[in-house]
Amino acid sequence: MYALSILVSLAAAVLASKPLYYTVPSNFKAAAARNCTLPAEFLVTNFTTYPDETNKTLSAVYFYFSDPDTKIGTVCQRNASSIPSGPSKNIYGCGNANVAFIYQTTGVAGLTVTERACPGGSGLQFEASGLITPDLDCTDISTRTTCHSKKTPIQGDFDSFQPIPPAAPLQKHRLTRSG
Repeated sequence: MYALSILVSLAAAVLASKPLYYTVPSNFKAAAARNCTLPAEFLVTNFTTYPDETNKTLSAVYFYFSDPDTKIGTVCQRNASSIPSGPSKNIYGCGNANVAFIYQTTGVAGLTVTERACPGGSGLQFEASGLITPDLDCTDISTRTTCHSKKTPIQGDFDSFQPIPPAAPLQKHRLTRSG
């Protein structure tokens, strides 16, 4: 009984270290109690985009992501050679495999970042996500437009906590014979 009360106290202390803007499922709280700091807030530094003016699309995004609580810091970028990860086909991984992002200028416009919560655990894995909308200052150069965030760093809060979606299923193609 004494060990259980220590575990519950430790879980409460870990969860109370920063205010969380999401609800942690009860089945995950025990995992969080094992020396795990849950993502609460993040910083985005040097956010830069390079829109393709010819096609009116986004050709590149670059920024530095850091989480002062979990001590993760990593470069995030998307360019012509980047390959999307995940089932949505618009999420891109960062240098640290526990962080990913979506940047879009239509729909829910802005930069959504995700961070895996308590990476390396067994069982159902969760991720926290948060959205910021950088205020951009764009400059036209002879070959392209460059846009930088007017404010750096930009502080954001993780406000969603969801199970990590499964990897996209592989498409199986049927072979058909003609003749």
